[in-house]
Amino acid sequence: MSVSYIKSLVFGGSSPDISAETSASRSSECRLVPEPDTSDTLTLPDGRKLGYAQFGLATGKPIFYCHGLPGSRVEAGHLHKAAMDVGARIIATDRPGIGLSTFQPGRTLLDHPKDLEKLAEHLRLPEYAVMGVSGGGPYALACAASMPREKLRCVSIVCGIGPPDIGMAGAGWFHWLGFTYGWRYAPRLAGWFFHRQGRFHLSDEERLELQLQEAEKNKATFPRQENGIWDDREIVGRMVMTSRQYYAQGINGVSHDGHLDGTEFGFRIEDIRSDLPVRLWYGKDDTFVPANHGKQIARRLGANAHLRIEDDTHASIFFRWRKEVLADLVSNM
Repeated sequence: MSVSYIKSLVFGGSSPDISAETSASRSSECRLVPEPDTSDTLTLPDGRKLGYAQFGLATGKPIFYCHGLPGSRVEAGHLHKAAMDVGARIIATDRPGIGLSTFQPGRTLLDHPKDLEKLAEHLRLPEYAVMGVSGGGPYALACAASMPREKLRCVSIVCGIGPPDIGMAGAGWFHWLGFTYGWRYAPRLAGWFFHRQGRFHLSDEERLELQLQEAEKNKATFPRQENGIWDDREIVGRMVMTSRQYYAQGINGVSHDGHLDGTEFGFRIEDIRSDLPVRLWYGKDDTFVPANHGKQIARRLGANAHLRIEDDTHASIFFRWRKEVLADLVSNM
């Protein structure tokens, strides 16, 4: 799951007068735009467009960011200040069918590293690291399994979902149901549901104000670790922008993305090269992706894994530790 839509799950947003969009309607006239907007596209050899954006220090150590589920390139803007502080250059892509990236029928997890390699060539990056958050965790593992040894220096996974055989024990019922059955067997239904939760019939400005009002009303129910997150206008504003992007082309991209996260990965974590540093960050109170996923991934990786389980939730492990995560990646490059 992505930190970008946790808020809509907490508050619901499913009143009877709210209907889902079925296409990329309500476009530019109702969208907040990141400032600065560094979005660009690369035309890949098969003709597809790959959307991406860059944040942090332009001359910093390059880190590819794999967004959550649902998510988009805009999500990585949460890392901009931390990246500036530690000397990191964040390069975040939209996965196929999301944001600016062309849908790719039949793709697998292992197709994503190939797109990133083409982007690395385009940006003339001799080496890089990869960071995957939540639903981006499987893609970061795919990068670890297949990207060139001489170029990929380190991988970091923050609250990332692991292979489905790990199971969802310890997850809240909604997320247990979503990953055990929803994304695996009914991905289009799951994609439609999350689309409906987004209230995209409203402008982004209206959605932002509504979410801030609901945060104030419901703040007593939030976990203590999330104090200061849901009432932060900058954080929630970027979540609003991110959510508009992940459904910019309708539900196909998100639905296929979720299906890949919820089914067998197509590679073995045990086969990831043993000399690659893999950093794992998980929250002990995470009910979206339980900490057991981090433990099981670490066990399968062996000695090259470094696991940290902190006093955090799914949202707070990302926001509280983002600077440390990036600093750790930079130190390994």
